[in-house]
Amino acid sequence: MDITDNNTLLIERSKQGDTCAFSQLYSLYATDMFRFAMYMMGTREDAEDAVQEAVFSAWRNIHTLKDTSLFKAWIFKILSNRCKTDLMKKNKLPDILPVEDYEFMLGDEDFSFDSAELKEALSSLTPPDGQIILLSVIGGFKSDELAEIYSMPAATIRSRQKRALEKLKAILS
Repeated sequence: MDITDNNTLLIERSKQGDTCAFSQLYSLYATDMFRFAMYMMGTREDAEDAVQEAVFSAWRNIHTLKDTSLFKAWIFKILSNRCKTDLMKKNKLPDILPVEDYEFMLGDEDFSFDSAELKEALSSLTPPDGQIILLSVIGGFKSDELAEIYSMPAATIRSRQKRALEKLKAILS
């Protein structure tokens, strides 16, 4: 059984109320969700709260997911909306993260620049371009998945990504 079939099975079981199946689904994306929330929210506590609320919302609404192949995009859209809502309630934009938090977001990747440079470069991008870069480069999202998250055509995502990567390259070189 490949991963897609396994995910479909987990989603179907989750729709029937199987909390263990949903927990297994969540564990596949937990790290990436936290990294994304950290970028959006700026603090570990706010990121943890946003992820927790998003996961709870996803669990309550799993029955509404029609295309099981879109689970990852669906749960990230819920998380993105939760972060935006929380930020609006606090009437603020994402905080500038401490360098050590960006290091956590990058995981074990080996980048040729340090976290302070990355933080500065990402903060220079207009929203949601920094998010798109993080989700595509670090999270492995494809343009069609990002299109679902941001309610934009995939072609728009690809052009925004291309411009943002060119800007990052210029800043970091």
